[in-house]
Amino acid sequence: FELDRREPIYYSGETVNGRAILTTTSEKSVNEVYILFEGEAKVRWDERRTRTRGGKTEHYTEYFRGKQQYLYTRTSVFGSGNLPPGTHTYNFCIPLPLECPSSVVAQYGKIFYEVSVVIDRQWRFNNVFKQPLTVIQTYNLNMSPQLLMPLVREDIKHFCCWPCSSGPVLSTLTIPFGGYAPGQKIRFTLEIDNQSSGYDLDGIEVKLKQIYKFQAQTPHHKTREKEHSLNKSCQQERVLRLLKKKIEGTLAIPAVPPSSRSEGIISVSYQVILTISTGDCHVDSDLEVPIVIGTIPLIQSAENPASAAQWIPETPDTPAGAAADASQL
Repeated sequence: FELDRREPIYYSGETVNGRAILTTTSEKSVNEVYILFEGEAKVRWDERRTRTRGGKTEHYTEYFRGKQQYLYTRTSVFGSGNLPPGTHTYNFCIPLPLECPSSVVAQYGKIFYEVSVVIDRQWRFNNVFKQPLTVIQTYNLNMSPQLLMPLVREDIKHFCCWPCSSGPVLSTLTIPFGGYAPGQKIRFTLEIDNQSSGYDLDGIEVKLKQIYKFQAQTPHHKTREKEHSLNKSCQQERVLRLLKKKIEGTLAIPAVPPSSRSEGIISVSYQVILTISTGDCHVDSDLEVPIVIGTIPLIQSAENPASAAQWIPETPDTPAGAAADASQL
């Protein structure tokens, strides 16, 4: 396969241009030669179960599966007959819909795209030659003005360790925007009002969490999630009893796929999690703030607005000019 770029990475909304070069050393009788382009998601995992039959306990495995197709095109390039020996070149031009989700390979499923040349042989197994592609769903955050609104979460925690009780701890977490892109930093402000008369707070931890959601369709509908901690900021600043403190920090966003824009059998979302360490006698206090990750940041959030469109997921295989392509979608 020869594609229009060195690395097979595309953004949704782009067109995959290329050609398949097929070389045969002898004449082959074929039903058809066609180019197949597929994009789909597959979910699978197994779970061990126990049941009782005839008074006996037995163990068995339940297999959960799911499948969702995003793209399927089939183009015939040679009809029924004898394919002569030599080199045959077949051009293809395949548009990627904007709604195509990003490629992913995870523990319980994958979203993948591939272009194939299939030689449908008479009375023989088909010859199939495949070229995998990586697709990143374009997500221009500037098209979602609600993301300009700051995110504010408040929490009130009461300490009560018998036989003593104490005043509450009030915490407010503020994030200036609702969406960011890889390469940016999430700036946060935490205001703590420790009204407790008997407890000091030991410190805070703020982390960026990625959540993959997998939905199986058979033998019945079931959902499974997988979480990853991407980055965290720890500050061992104590907040003494009956005092207030304002804490500021940042969280860097690594190269990750954008938030899912529609519900499918595989989706990804992100949260900022605040944990306040409250000591040995109490469960730590958590605040969860959903946040959107895109491929093009809000102009207002970019440190250099003139180059806002340059923020794209960076991978070792990111093609040159990809940011410019994405900014024109």
